[in-house]
Amino acid sequence: MVAGAARKVFLIVDPLPAHVAAAVQDWVWEQGERIELFTLPVKTPERNPVEYLNNDLKTNVYATGLPKDRQELRAKLEQFMHNLASFPERIMNYFRHPMIQYAAAGVV
Repeated sequence: MVAGAARKVFLIVDPLPAHVAAAVQDWVWEQGERIELFTLPVKTPERNPVEYLNNDLKTNVYATGLPKDRQELRAKLEQFMHNLASFPERIMNYFRHPMIQYAAAGVV
């Protein structure tokens, strides 16, 4: 992510142990000019833009019923994400929720 970025990356992460691990924090500190992490408080999914994507994805993937196997689940997930890429306005709507305004960066 950092390698292809034209400017500094500001990344919002949840407090998953992997995100706050010492090795990760050390690497981020070494790359300070290229990336900065902002860790969300514990148990605040309403402040995590990814949760809005997750809800949208689950609603759409399960709309026609539960997948019969892993292959069907994967196919439905990939199809949803592929289609979503064609609708940037839908993605921007995740950031229009009042609890996500802090991350909107000019989206709204």
